Amino acid sequence: MRHLVLAQARAHRGRYVASALAVVVAVAFVVATLVLGSTVDSAITTSTAAQYDGAAAVITESDSGLDPDGVLTAISAVPGVEASALDVTGPIKVAGTDGYSTASTVSGDVSLRWQRLADGRWPSGPGEVTVGSSSRHAIGDSLAITDIDGKPAAGDVTVVGTVDLAGSPLALDSRLVFGDVAQVRAWAGEYTEWEIRVAGRGGSALTDVLAAAVPGAQVTTGADRATAVAGSYVGDIGVLRNVLLCFAAIAVVVAGLVISNTFAVLLAARTREFALMRCVGVTSAQVRRSVRAESVIVGFVSAVFGVLAGCGLAAAVVAVARAADVPIPLTSIAVTPGAIGLGLLLGTVVTVIAANGPARAATRVSALAAMHPLETQPELVRDTWVRRVCALLAIAGGAALLGIGAAVGNVLMACPGGLMLFVGVILASRRIVPALVGAVGQVLARFGGPVAALAAGNARRNPRRTASTATALFIGVTLTSTIVVGIGTLKAGAPALIDENFPVDVAVMSVPDASDGAVDRFTALDGLRAGTAVANTTVGVGETEFFVTGVDPDSAAQTLRDDVRLPQPGTIALEPALAETLGVREGEAITVRGDTGSRELTVVTAGPGAPDLIALADLQAIDSETADTVWLRLDDGLTDDRLVAVSDDIARVAADISPGSEVVGAVANRQMLEKVLDTMLLVVGGLLSIAILIALIGVGNTMALSVIERRRETGMLRALGLSRSGVRSLLVREGVIIAGVASVLGVALGLLLGTAGTASVIGAGYVTPGAVPWAQLVAIVVAGSVAGVVASLIPAYRAGRTSPVAALTG
Repeated sequence: MRHLVLAQARAHRGRYVASALAVVVAVAFVVATLVLGSTVDSAITTSTAAQYDGAAAVITESDSGLDPDGVLTAISAVPGVEASALDVTGPIKVAGTDGYSTASTVSGDVSLRWQRLADGRWPSGPGEVTVGSSSRHAIGDSLAITDIDGKPAAGDVTVVGTVDLAGSPLALDSRLVFGDVAQVRAWAGEYTEWEIRVAGRGGSALTDVLAAAVPGAQVTTGADRATAVAGSYVGDIGVLRNVLLCFAAIAVVVAGLVISNTFAVLLAARTREFALMRCVGVTSAQVRRSVRAESVIVGFVSAVFGVLAGCGLAAAVVAVARAADVPIPLTSIAVTPGAIGLGLLLGTVVTVIAANGPARAATRVSALAAMHPLETQPELVRDTWVRRVCALLAIAGGAALLGIGAAVGNVLMACPGGLMLFVGVILASRRIVPALVGAVGQVLARFGGPVAALAAGNARRNPRRTASTATALFIGVTLTSTIVVGIGTLKAGAPALIDENFPVDVAVMSVPDASDGAVDRFTALDGLRAGTAVANTTVGVGETEFFVTGVDPDSAAQTLRDDVRLPQPGTIALEPALAETLGVREGEAITVRGDTGSRELTVVTAGPGAPDLIALADLQAIDSETADTVWLRLDDGLTDDRLVAVSDDIARVAADISPGSEVVGAVANRQMLEKVLDTMLLVVGGLLSIAILIALIGVGNTMALSVIERRRETGMLRALGLSRSGVRSLLVREGVIIAGVASVLGVALGLLLGTAGTASVIGAGYVTPGAVPWAQLVAIVVAGSVAGVVASLIPAYRAGRTSPVAALTG
C-alpha cells in the first residue's frame, strides 16, 4: 500500500498544485499573523521597557530598607548569575534649564546596557555624561549639575554622546542625563530610586533562588517586569496581542474550509480511478487510507512552504511598515518556535481532516456506479437534520458569547463566540444562500433572457453546490469586512478611550495661588489650548471623610478631554461607590463640612471610577485650602518634537512661578498608546491581501468542482444547441448571482463581527454607527462580486471548450 501511495503522489503531483497552494496560503496566513503578533508585542515592550531586554530577573526597591550594594554582593555568589547591573535614577537640576531633570545610570556591563548610542561615545569617567536624543544639549557642551536643593556637584560634566530614544516615551523628555552610578547617587542623594537587573541561567527558577538569597527583596522575572512597565504606558498589552491571535483563529477555520473544498475538487476528478482500484480488489477502507496518506504528504510539504511564505509575508509587512514610518520601530522579525511548530502541525492536521470528508464521499458510491460519470448526490436526511441542529446551536451559542463579550469588554470571550457564529452561518448556508440566490435570480431572469433564467434555475436547483460555491467567497468577504469595520470603529473609538484614561494632559503641582493669574501665563504659551486651577483637600459628611477636588466647572469643561460630569455651584459630584457608602442618591442634599465651615450641597453622581468633584467656589467657602494645582490641555496633533518644546516651555513657566513646583502628566502615555494603535492598524491592514487571496482560491476551486459535477448537464445543453460562449455566459452569470449574494451576506456578518469585536476590545460605549466605514463596505460588495466572476472565468472556459460527446460520456 505504501508503494501505491507514493506512486499516486508522483502520478498526481500536478493535480496537487491547487491543494498545496491552498495549504500554503492558509498556513502562511496563520504563521504571518503569529509572527507579526510577536513582532509587534516585542516592539512595544522594547520601546517602553528596553532596559529589561536580556534580563533574567529584576530586583526592585522595597520598603525593607535594603542596601543595593549589599544586594549586589549577595547575588554575586548565587549559582546561575552571570552579570548584574545596578540602575539608579533620581531628580537633578541642570544650570540653564528650567524645572527638574532626570539622571539615570549607564551600565558598565555591555550585556546589560540597554541604551543605544545615536552619536558620540559612552562616558569613560566621572566627568562625562550622555544625554537623550531629544536634549537641547550637544556633544561637547559643559553642564553644571546641582541637586534638587540647588547645591552644586563637584565640577562640571561634559556631554560625550547622545542616546537614541526613538519610539520610546522617554523621547518626550528633553532633560534626560545618563552617567555612572556614583555620579547619579551624588547628584540625587536621598531621592534616588534603584533596581538591579540580573542576567543568568535558570529561567523562573533563578528568581526563587535570588529571593531566597536576598530576604525582603522583591524579585520578578525580566519578562514580567517588562510587561508591567509597558502596561503602565499602554495598558494591558496582552489585549493587543490577543487581537492578532483572533485573526490566527479565524485563519484556522478559513484554512479548513478552503482545503476541504480543494480536496473535494481533486477527489471528484479521480472518482473513476478510485472505482477502477476497487474493481481490481482494493477495498474502500484502503482507498481512504491511501487518500489520508497522500494528504499527510501534501499537507506536511505544503506546510513547510507555508511557514517559509508566512515568515516572508511578515517580513514584507514589516518592511512596508518601516517604509511608511511606523510609529513603533519594528527593529526585527520575532519568529518563535511556537509559530513554526503550529504552522507545520496546522498544515498537516487540517489537510488530513479536510481530506477525510471528500475521501469518504468518493468511496461511498459503489464501484460500478462510480465508473459512470459522477453526478451530484443529494444529502442524506439524517445528515441534513444534524447539520441544521448544529447550525442552530452554533448560531445561538456564538451570538450569546459574542454579545456577552462585547457587553463586558472581554475579547477572549467574544472571539470564540464570533467563530461559533461564523461556523453556524456557514452550516446554515445551504438553507440561506439558495433561498436568497433564487430570489435574486428570479428578478434578474426577467431582464437577461433564457440564459439568465437558466442560470438562476441552476443556482437554485442544487443547494449544496450553490452553498459550497458561495461559501468560499463568503469566507473571504466576511474576513475582509470584519477587519475593515474593526479598523474603522477602533480608529474612531480609540480617541475617546484614550481621553477617558488620560483626561488631563499636564498637571503643574505645588503652585501657590494657582487661580491668581497662573493659568493665564500657561495658556499664553504656544501649543496650549486651555487650563484651569484646582484645589485638593479632605472634607467630611457625617462620620465619613473623603478626598475631593475643587474645580471651576466652566474652565474645567474646556480643559478635560473626557466628558466628566462637573459640579455646578451648589452641587457635589460623587463617585457611585462613595454615594452608596454615604447612603445618598442623585438629587438628595447633604451637609459637607471643611475646616472653616459647612454647606448644604445637592448630590449628583458621576461615572464609576470618576473623581469626587466640588465647585471651587463652594470649596473655598468651607475650607481654607487654596488652588495649588493647574490642569493644562495641549493642542491636538502635536508632533513629538513640538511636545518636547511645549513641555520645556511649561517647565520654564512653572519654575518661574514657583521654583518648587512639579510638572507631571500623561502626555507620554497618550502618545505611546496612539503609536501602538497606529502600528497595530498598519499590521492588521497588511493581512487583508492574504485574506483576499484565500477567497479567490476558494472560489476557483468550488467553481471547478461545480464544472466537474455538471459535465453531462453541460454536454446536454451543448447538444441542444447552446454555444460555447453560451455555456461560458451561463456559468459566469451563475457566478455573478452567487458572488453578489455571498458578498452581501459576508459584509452583513462582517459588520456584526467587526463592531462586536471592537466593542469587546475597547468597550461598547466607544462604538458608534457613524464610525462604520459604509463606503468601504459598499466597495467590498462590488469587489467581491467582481472577484467571484474573475475566479469563475477559467472553469467556465474549460467547460465551454469540452465537446458535447466527451461531456455526455464523462
